Amino acid sequence: MGLSKFEYSQLRPTANLAIQNLHILYRFPGFTYRRERGAGVWRGTLQPRPLSQKYRVAVSYKLCSCPTVKVIAPILLPKTPHLWGDGTLCLFYPKESPWKRDMLIATTILPWTALWLYYYELWLDTGKWLGPSSHSADRHLQGGYANPAEDNEEIS
Repeated sequence: MGLSKFEYSQLRPTANLAIQNLHILYRFPGFTYRRERGAGVWRGTLQPRPLSQKYRVAVSYKLCSCPTVKVIAPILLPKTPHLWGDGTLCLFYPKESPWKRDMLIATTILPWTALWLYYYELWLDTGKWLGPSSHSADRHLQGGYANPAEDNEEIS
């Protein structure tokens, strides 16, 4: 017996590391790729706006899991909003399942990272996270909140 139409429609191809690497290096030629501890890791520089500083980031991806992103340099300020407890960027809320294994990091995660950096710079200027947030309180976020310093008028 074969798959029903519904079961067949639920099958999603996986964009393997080779496909991910091809697309990332095509769209972001300054990035480099290495295999580390069973994951593909891409490192490169993003600049959210023409007058912004440049940020060195690392994207780590194991098949069938969600990619993670860390800013390597410059070091983010303490109490930066929208960081998970391990220091990775909160680019989306996993419970909403925006990441699918057939998606390309080059067209989702990296543009989302540049947008996160843009909102980070606005937060540096205003002290408020002006980016979207569907999860204002989550115990896995650094400080337990998407914007731990929201009550503070200035950033220390």
